Amino acid sequence: MQRSLIAKPLLWPALFGVLLNAGWWFGSAALQTGKHLLRVSDRVGQANRYRIAFDMRMRAEYSGPGEPDARTRQLMETLASGMGLQTAVEYELKLMEVAGDGTRTFEVRWYAFEFSGDIGGRPVAPPPGHQESVRDLLSETARVRTTPTGRTLDVAYSHPRIARLAQRLAQMEGVAPTYLPEEPVEIGDRWSSVAQFPVGLGTGGEVRLTLELEHTLVELREGPDGPFAVIELSGSYSRLQGMEDVGLGVPMHLQASLTGFNLFDINQGRFTGGHYEIDMFALHAADGVEIQLTGHADGNLELLNAP
Repeated sequence: MQRSLIAKPLLWPALFGVLLNAGWWFGSAALQTGKHLLRVSDRVGQANRYRIAFDMRMRAEYSGPGEPDARTRQLMETLASGMGLQTAVEYELKLMEVAGDGTRTFEVRWYAFEFSGDIGGRPVAPPPGHQESVRDLLSETARVRTTPTGRTLDVAYSHPRIARLAQRLAQMEGVAPTYLPEEPVEIGDRWSSVAQFPVGLGTGGEVRLTLELEHTLVELREGPDGPFAVIELSGSYSRLQGMEDVGLGVPMHLQASLTGFNLFDINQGRFTGGHYEIDMFALHAADGVEIQLTGHADGNLELLNAP
């Protein structure tokens, strides 16, 4: 796999937008030397409010001399016109406690969940029970324990009923989009972590891809609160996935790739933005019928309480 030490050119417009939204300026010189220790904040009481949104487009088609069954043919004809899903979650992370070993305990509170979808340009209604599920989620909280690098150790919910709702609706588990490195890093250093991203055809991404991500510290710049890190992400996924959970009802070989970046404020110990692009391809071939499913998703993480 070829690795680059600069962000992908197609991602720079999104990066500029995130920086401008955060009130950062480009006149400052990039910081090019020295190692930096990247750690989640240990300031008890610090609260950060975020919005993470995904916009997904998918399309399916079938070919071959065989004939799909009536259910599959109807589904493929529907999806051939294209399907779109847009979801967004607004939530707050408040640091409640720092243990002697550095473990952080955050309270997570959800403030908004948005969903919209369309098939062939025609709006589709949320699934049954959607409004009740969102109401339950917004009325409860969670406590998340993490390492100083943001890796989630455990999650406790204020009521058992929201555990599944949070996993289904909240888009991202834990308090950070990915892990920070264990050791101090300088420009060009790489590290790995695991992240989950929603790819389901149902509302809110019931099915998630677990990707092994490689991170590269591509730049350090001076911001209003001190240096911030630009961290490039890349990862891939390939396996025989049971796609019944996604609504197709047949096993498909699924491939996905992710590129993107995160912005991390080193002094404040918090992520301040991010952009993610996921490309997917799924294939099923049996009884002379080949079904192909392609999709692309754009995701953005925004810090709402930035100065």
